[in-house]
Amino acid sequence: MITVRKLATDIGIRVKATRNEKRGARYLRKKFEEFGYRTNVQRFEVPGGTSRNVVAWWPGAKRYPFVVGGHMDSVPGAPGANDNASGTAVVLELARIFAGTEQARFIRFVAFGAEEYDSDHVSNHDGSVHYVEKLGEEGRERLGGMLSVDMIADGRPLLVGHSNIAEKPVVARTVFNKMDKAGFDVRFITLCDCSDHGPFEHAGIPASFAYSGQESDYHSPSDTAPNLSSNDLLRTGRAVRAFLIHLDKAMLDRFRRA
Repeated sequence: MITVRKLATDIGIRVKATRNEKRGARYLRKKFEEFGYRTNVQRFEVPGGTSRNVVAWWPGAKRYPFVVGGHMDSVPGAPGANDNASGTAVVLELARIFAGTEQARFIRFVAFGAEEYDSDHVSNHDGSVHYVEKLGEEGRERLGGMLSVDMIADGRPLLVGHSNIAEKPVVARTVFNKMDKAGFDVRFITLCDCSDHGPFEHAGIPASFAYSGQESDYHSPSDTAPNLSSNDLLRTGRAVRAFLIHLDKAMLDRFRRA
């Protein structure tokens, strides 16, 4: 809960291209680097200013590994504890857990900016769109896949799926199977194109979305740290870890062939 409280309580509302979104990015970059990761901040323009992605990788990691990401911004008026300090916290904690391990060579951790719509409802998923564009043609062909961790601390079962955009849901099925076999209460589902997995699927990259379902504090001033479930937050972190511990070159190659 430390990262959730830092983002949603200490920093607060983190609308894209605002000072608070930048503060969130600065905090996350510092934490990744404390864990031993190298980082890069991708800056990009959105309506109203500049947003950014924080990208972290272990020294010596594969150039085109598997992306685990969550967005760090929130909508106007909402502190964004569940949406999506929760997912960002899981991403950061997994980075800490896997630091220095063999698995770290196969993972790129990303805190995406500007996932939410702007006030005029013109654009969303800007950070993940930018990330996918920056991959270039070779990167889009060779990236192993992607998992978006978004709104994951207020509901059961954990929902895992895809948006039926990419040709085969190989990543989504694999994520679900590994979590299910590890004993987690998880359901496979076709989800909306409403998180940062979407731009990856649109680019032909197999991707998945982990989500705990719609809840009453969504996009509300009541989306605060006390109103989410620390047990569900822990559950999701452990479930994603149950998938990532199996990640290796053979699995990435299978994802790429899909």
